[in-house]
Amino acid sequence: MGSDVVIAQHSSEGAVNDGHGAEVPISVFLITFNEAAQIERVLSSVAWADEVIVLDSGSTDGTTDICARMGAQLHHQEWLGYSAQKAAALARCSNTWCLNIDGDEIVSEALAAELRDWSYCDDISAVEIPINDSILGKTLHALSRKRRIVRFFRAAEVEYPSDRTVHENLRIRGNVVRAKNSLYHLGYDDPIIYFAKQVKYAKLRAEDKFRAGERGSLVKLCLVGPYSFIRTYILSRLLLSGRAGFVIAVAEATYAFCKEAHLIKLSRAETSAQ
Repeated sequence: MGSDVVIAQHSSEGAVNDGHGAEVPISVFLITFNEAAQIERVLSSVAWADEVIVLDSGSTDGTTDICARMGAQLHHQEWLGYSAQKAAALARCSNTWCLNIDGDEIVSEALAAELRDWSYCDDISAVEIPINDSILGKTLHALSRKRRIVRFFRAAEVEYPSDRTVHENLRIRGNVVRAKNSLYHLGYDDPIIYFAKQVKYAKLRAEDKFRAGERGSLVKLCLVGPYSFIRTYILSRLLLSGRAGFVIAVAEATYAFCKEAHLIKLSRAETSAQ
């Protein structure tokens, strides 16, 4: 997040619509590519939204047919990278308040109601939402710390960074609050798919860091994996989540190790070319 972001401490409870004012229209947007396995459940979970924008990058598994049948506004865009693709989807939204979800994420009724409440607040710009990952059929324990991502926001007060291809954290102007209810993420339920994505993201993030001037370190390579595992499994209390927590902790360690290893590879290639 940008340096001007403040995590506000007030609650959404005081912002509940009293029934005398019109509901604030909300846009939901998502980028897709071959999400047929979950997309119907995903779209059903946001049927309450005033508009649902789907920006697809060439699915071949029937994703677009399902989206059209579910009544989403379907658009096509060749792949631009995670950040630019989401920015292109956001640009197609017509409402002030927008919710971004992935093609494998479910919005619960409780989260939808909470976001509706936040949309009546005039003094906030965005809402940070906890993500509850499902791993091997198990979601995380209530006391396990979940990753939090800003997904609900006023469109005019955010922007996606142009210098990142992955982990596209929004740049936000204004106050950010934290939601109590979680977004449920099903995309990591298969550990093979989960680890493959972590390796892919590690490579992309290392390339972002290299372009920004960072270089790899052998010392960091030796330490970053164990550190990431301990931070995730112990300090973030994922040990309470059983096998799901253990798999996530190992995946986080794998991501950290692969990112640093690829950064070293890029650094060595640069040195050899000089």
